[in-house]
Amino acid sequence: MLTESFAIKALLAVVAEVGIYMLGLKHVQVLGIFICLVFLDLFTKWSAIGYQMLVNMGANPENIGGFDKYIAIPAAWGKGLISSKHMRKPFITKVLTYCLATASAWCFDYMAGNYAFAVNLVWLYLASVEFLSILENLRDGGNTTITGLLDLVQSKVDMLLKK
Repeated sequence: MLTESFAIKALLAVVAEVGIYMLGLKHVQVLGIFICLVFLDLFTKWSAIGYQMLVNMGANPENIGGFDKYIAIPAAWGKGLISSKHMRKPFITKVLTYCLATASAWCFDYMAGNYAFAVNLVWLYLASVEFLSILENLRDGGNTTITGLLDLVQSKVDMLLKK
């Protein structure tokens, strides 16, 4: 169903996004960015699954090119390693969680008379979780150079949480 009239849906989404940015609805703008992060997280997860499929089929990890794991995504779909049902449910859950957490934070900020604290905290947390997930997926997809960055980000996040 997602791919039916995809070009029209994508064009309307772009038009809607431009309209939203022109109106300056910050919460909706950030929701759009968060949705992009979730899509990127799913895509990197698919590439990691494609990479693992290639390794399981006997490919040498050193010989797998950066583009090979992305080409392997349709084959992983065909083998049932990637299921639309399993990927759609987390996407909807993440977006609904974002909306609920942002709405709750906005209510808190409104009641407290501080219009930036809780909402920014929620946005920072949710974006950080997505960012870490993307880095982990890249690492799991055979990108060894990302391991150092992932370790650095995780240590900084841990340090901030311990304060």
